[in-house]
Amino acid sequence: MYDLHRPARPTMRRAAMYLRCRPYDAREADYMRTAMEQLADRFGLPMPDVHSDHGLSTHGPLPALENLLLAAERRWVDVVLVPGPFVFALDDRAAAETVRRFARAGCEVIEAPGRIVRPVGVPRLSVVPGVGPGRPRRPALGEDPAAYQAV
Repeated sequence: MYDLHRPARPTMRRAAMYLRCRPYDAREADYMRTAMEQLADRFGLPMPDVHSDHGLSTHGPLPALENLLLAAERRWVDVVLVPGPFVFALDDRAAAETVRRFARAGCEVIEAPGRIVRPVGVPRLSVVPGVGPGRPRRPALGEDPAAYQAV
């Protein structure tokens, strides 16, 4: 039975994607859009609306981002798909603040998988011999892999 005192919940979440690449690269833009469409499909979301500020710097106004934030605050968007928070700002703190702004509006931000994040305290592998910890030695051809121990 339908309850008139409870607002109806949408059965399908409304999705959008936000894209920004600087400098503008048409091939990169197409790749990012296709990746976000596949991510939406993977999460069972409808085809997302596209909001893009391609070619614009985060130091200036980002009109598509502002429109998307306004849509989230008005509850017109439930989920925003992004290749990574770097599309909001190159500064991690500024990007995190934009993600928090979406969260305060009740909008979930889903980042594409594949961004590598190192846990705190794990040293970065050096590609320059003799500088910092190098890559672990791979077993030689014919060598028992069980004897190989990565450090």
